[in-house]
Amino acid sequence: MTNKLNLFVDTAKKVCGGNLKSVILYGSRASDEAVEKYSDYNLLIILNEIKFSNLKIIAPAIQKWIKTNNTSPLLFTMKNFLNSSDVFPIEFLEMKLHHKILYGDNPFEKLSIELANLRHECEFELKGKFLKLQQAYILTGGKENKVKELLVDSISTFLILFRAVICLTGKTPPPKRLDVLTKISEFININTKPFVSLLEIKETPKLAKKFNIEIIFEEYIKEIEKVIDFVDNYN
Repeated sequence: MTNKLNLFVDTAKKVCGGNLKSVILYGSRASDEAVEKYSDYNLLIILNEIKFSNLKIIAPAIQKWIKTNNTSPLLFTMKNFLNSSDVFPIEFLEMKLHHKILYGDNPFEKLSIELANLRHECEFELKGKFLKLQQAYILTGGKENKVKELLVDSISTFLILFRAVICLTGKTPPPKRLDVLTKISEFININTKPFVSLLEIKETPKLAKKFNIEIIFEEYIKEIEKVIDFVDNYN
């Protein structure tokens, strides 16, 4: 655990006392696939109760955490966390698949994800992110560098959604991004090349020069549509 995480957990334990139930790291930092320039430290905090007084106590620690270029942690009571799995099935499933317990109990042991809720959010998120991708492309004016940034910024989100689609079929998604692409291509006939190219660019930006970004974008949206069609027709 990094020094910044140690410091935050120690501070949370000190200010929250017995009200602190769990602190969990989730996302790419927990799955060891972080890309330093792009990856945040995502935290889930479970408290026994969340009243105004509890928020007031923990707020300074969270504000200090955010000032070091981290995202704000998610705060739940255990009851509300378990009761929210129908609203956030993809997010909670991703946490369950890739997390590290930094302190306290494991909240995922009792977490249940209903496939009907998962299918609905897969459709909602894929279509919503696809629409935003199209709109954002128009705003780039077709400028290559801006299109590249748009694609690189979007790739992780779509791969998370692809992991959820794999779970929807009853299969366990692999933790590695490239393996996710291989797995989903087993039951959806997609060309993984544009996704692999974007991962290469994300990890090594100077490699962008060897790719035609316009062609990657064209292939990228075509393959995403295939995944959307699969979810649309999945029963």
